[in-house]
Amino acid sequence: MTHSLPNTSPEDVVDDIIDQNFEAIAKWKGRRLRAQHGRSHGCVKATFTIRDDLPERLRHGLFEKAESYSAAVRFSNGAHLDDRKTDAHGMAVKLFDVPGTKLIDVEALSQLNISQISDEFDFVLVDRDTFPSYLSDDYERLSSLIATLQALQHAANKRRSWSLKLITRGLVALFRAFATQKGRRRLQTASDFASNYMQSPFEAHFWSTTPYRLGTDLTVRYLARSVRHKVATKPVDEHDGISLKLRQDVASDGNRFEFCIIEPPRNDGDFDPLDNRVRWACDPQPDAPLDPFHRTVTPIADITIEKDAAFDPLDGDTLSFSPWRVTAEHKPLGPINAIRLKTYLSLARARFPNR
Repeated sequence: MTHSLPNTSPEDVVDDIIDQNFEAIAKWKGRRLRAQHGRSHGCVKATFTIRDDLPERLRHGLFEKAESYSAAVRFSNGAHLDDRKTDAHGMAVKLFDVPGTKLIDVEALSQLNISQISDEFDFVLVDRDTFPSYLSDDYERLSSLIATLQALQHAANKRRSWSLKLITRGLVALFRAFATQKGRRRLQTASDFASNYMQSPFEAHFWSTTPYRLGTDLTVRYLARSVRHKVATKPVDEHDGISLKLRQDVASDGNRFEFCIIEPPRNDGDFDPLDNRVRWACDPQPDAPLDPFHRTVTPIADITIEKDAAFDPLDGDTLSFSPWRVTAEHKPLGPINAIRLKTYLSLARARFPNR
């Protein structure tokens, strides 16, 4: 299967995105908050169990054999601090005690001359099955818009100070969004991406949106499929309503996700597996029929949150997550993931300067 774009991105675009996100990082109660996904609903202790009945073609890297890992799962809003607003909601999963060299550690050594050895393994997911940008310049505009929105909200909520640079960046972001037809189209695309209501994270599905290598030949995406999915059609009633509902749900049984692999649609000649905008599966429900064009969604692991599992009221802000905190068998693919490599590492260093 051929890829139309390499895993590279212009350095100036990457540097611009890092600079935009640096400006959005806020300090609050002794913590440095994320530039994006800064509003966290909670971080929950979980168990990640790889199934013992996987097809042979999927047995690579982490999934080579049945195993259970302790894990932390952080749920978050993408851009808004108010749970009542529509948004793209995140689910970040961190596995502990996973052996093997992680790709982000290799980058840390080559770019920052920092030698890191991590026994962690991350998955970064969102409650949309596609991503609104594909090329680096589109991603730069989207990242700028989200980071600026996050920073303005932090300033309005006294989690950071106002600055001339922040105000100027906000005005530029507004101008970019509304001044041209292309800007308005980008804004609409971003709005559609962040259009979900949420009641509880346990009533949602979460996708990787971007593709990953599996082994040496397969290109896949990931899906965390809730076993009790229910689509939220209206917002929660309170500013921190999702957090409150999450805490209630953790006190009950039945909180589990099936972690799945989605294989790409059958190649029709024009299909690009790196294009994040293309939907790979029609419906993630276990009993839903798929269009013949699409492949089966295969459950490969279970993410189980036990009743009364440890719940972090500080929302996992002492943790960092990266799609590149994986071994080589799970290498992130495509231009967007290429940008994320240096960006995530630089932002983590900014949030945790003493590590």
